[in-house]
Amino acid sequence: MKRIVLLVAALLLMGGVTLHYQQWDVFLWQHWKLNRQAMPESALHLGRYRVDIEAVALQGVEDDLSALTFNAERNSLFALLNGRAELLEISLDGEVLRRVRIEGVTDMEGLSHVGGNRYVIAEERDQRLRIIELPDGADSLDVSEAPRLTLAIDEPGNKAFEGLSWDARHQHLLLVRERDPLRVLIVDGFINADSPIHIDIYAKHMFQQRHLFVSDLSSVVADEHSGHLLLLSDESRMVVEYDRQGKALSLLGLRRGFHGLTRTVPQAEGLAIDAQRRIYVVSEPNLFYRFVPLDD
Repeated sequence: MKRIVLLVAALLLMGGVTLHYQQWDVFLWQHWKLNRQAMPESALHLGRYRVDIEAVALQGVEDDLSALTFNAERNSLFALLNGRAELLEISLDGEVLRRVRIEGVTDMEGLSHVGGNRYVIAEERDQRLRIIELPDGADSLDVSEAPRLTLAIDEPGNKAFEGLSWDARHQHLLLVRERDPLRVLIVDGFINADSPIHIDIYAKHMFQQRHLFVSDLSSVVADEHSGHLLLLSDESRMVVEYDRQGKALSLLGLRRGFHGLTRTVPQAEGLAIDAQRRIYVVSEPNLFYRFVPLDD
């Protein structure tokens, strides 16, 4: 019996190692292939990005850092703490400027600024979106009566809505499901709805699972300059730039030794891009990263 147990353990270990190297091979191949191809003039070209703020621990934050969005009107970032249900306002250098306690939500995972003091939050387990108004100077906010939309297109659980982004160019929300299956959804009509509400929800077929080479999705961002989409994968340790036809254009690796990183990003959960096209990543438990484009 002991020999059998040891044999099974060895096989499991070998399977884990094989999976690790398969993921590593995919990463290396895609990183090489994408970042050497010709880029459209408007592309971000992630291969030329380098980290200039690495793994800064956010002051006063211990754990549960999740989601990220850029507010161009305030020139600052907003992030979530999903355990304590808080919103954080963060400077572009990684300084915590404000903390806002959020009441009336469960399991916040996605966040996007849509203009003024309006934000959308996503509740993962309940597959629910809420539009909230965040007054200047507020340190607490009850959103239990905020306008909401429950999608419920899949079984509820902890692998549902993981990130969202307001696409200002096309005036719709982009929403990603973490896995089982991977999904990128578009939600039209929820933000700017008139009465009676007319809402369209559909999947971007270019991003169905068979077209992706990542094992999960943590976040999505629409680049207003190019119209391209950035998809973040925690498990695959990468950010991938896609054009609107679904073609992968470039890749930002989040592993040690790539793009100036001295350590692998442990658990990337949030992604944002600012007006200067600098890229921000937040990782559990409490880490902040900034990547800047270098001249070719």
